[in-house]
Amino acid sequence: MNTDSKVFLKKRFKDYYWGREVEAPGEVHRREFGVGTLEDKIRFRHKSFKTGKELNQYLKTEAPYYISYSVAYYEFPSQPMGDKRWLGADLIFDLDKPMELLNQTRLDEVKAEAVSLVGFLTDDFGFKGGEISVNFSGSKGYHIHVFSDEVKTLNQDARREIIDYVTGTGLDMEYFVRNVDGPAGVRFERGKAKAVAGSSVGPKPGSRGWAKRIYAVTEELINMPVEELEKIEGVGKKTAEKLAARRAQNMRFLGDGKWDLLWGEFKSGIKKQIYSKAVAIKDEDRQVTMDTSRLIRLPGTIHGGSGLVAKKVKDVSTFNPLVHALAFGKEKVGIILSSDVGVFQLGGGEYGPYTAGETASLEEYAAVYLLLKDKAEIASTSAP
Repeated sequence: MNTDSKVFLKKRFKDYYWGREVEAPGEVHRREFGVGTLEDKIRFRHKSFKTGKELNQYLKTEAPYYISYSVAYYEFPSQPMGDKRWLGADLIFDLDKPMELLNQTRLDEVKAEAVSLVGFLTDDFGFKGGEISVNFSGSKGYHIHVFSDEVKTLNQDARREIIDYVTGTGLDMEYFVRNVDGPAGVRFERGKAKAVAGSSVGPKPGSRGWAKRIYAVTEELINMPVEELEKIEGVGKKTAEKLAARRAQNMRFLGDGKWDLLWGEFKSGIKKQIYSKAVAIKDEDRQVTMDTSRLIRLPGTIHGGSGLVAKKVKDVSTFNPLVHALAFGKEKVGIILSSDVGVFQLGGGEYGPYTAGETASLEEYAAVYLLLKDKAEIASTSAP
């Protein structure tokens, strides 16, 4: 990146921080901070601030391209790792989707994962809404923070168990639908009725945890239109029509927790669909949750790889990061493309493709994005 581009970016970042106050994380004096440059997301760490005012003064003065804070609380946060004296750590989940350039579809997918994860944390683990913060990461996904005192001292093994639960790792579907002593019943196997001893019982209204999700998926399958049922592996048109004809009866069975017929008819479909309710967490993101000294992006600050704001999200369902997380405005900025660039979405619009050597006049937020991606240089006439 040339000097004009660096000067332009640094001025824009400073303008952003001079115009606002960034909310400091809880117990800011116990947190370690890491600061990054255009080249490294964390160039140095072991920095600390006594107050939110001190933190904001640093942001205004230095305007870092990246700033992150520790999920951990330390007695001496500015000391080397061996001398910090760990006091506890928040529970953090890092969800993102790989994308070369900002993409609305991929961001919508990871938003759905965030909504699902919050559902697990509130419904299954009993955390209250005030103990959970959903933050857009500033780039490709979301960070979900749990601040409850109950999680602060959890070790890595306990945090791994939570991850395994929400991702459905080791989930045994047969555990939730089982035979019990009682009158003989009927089960369908490979489309044929088979008498079985006892009866099959399974999730019912009011079930909790994964049982609740199995119930919901089964209810959804029972009420699917014929054309949707046909799309399920192993269900043809004839079978779909039979299932649709028995819809009312199957709903009664489901409501009573009687799964003799249901399990035979819907087992394959349920197994296929139930895992869509699990949260997809990549191996590297599992490490984020288990790492009790991890540094995570500070909400309210700019992500140095996108020019978007890492910010707290009040209503995840209506939040669109490509519109609601813009740090910069619509003023036109002249740039010269230094690389070929494909199509990307930002600010409610679509940009590209562009060819190396091409000049363009783009909204500031789009121009900054390409500069930070090292795909363009500022046109000399745009330099401050």
